[in-house]
Amino acid sequence: MHSLVLSVDDGFYSQLLSFLNQNKPQVNILEDIKDDGYPSISKDEAIARVSAAVDKYRSGKMKTVPYAQGMDEIDKWLNNL
Repeated sequence: MHSLVLSVDDGFYSQLLSFLNQNKPQVNILEDIKDDGYPSISKDEAIARVSAAVDKYRSGKMKTVPYAQGMDEIDKWLNNL
């Protein structure tokens, strides 16, 4: 797990807290991301997975969608959180 430490002015701190409180569903996503339940992988394993995905894409075996459609799907997903 990683920690994020911020040093901010007092005025900005209160604005940040207000923003976080008003956007609680989005902030909760950060908690979910913090520990997704999957074990960490090594750098070599990450490289192997990316290489396999690139090979799959280049061979035409990977299903892809147009950029706009992908963004629409992400927007729908975010709106349903």
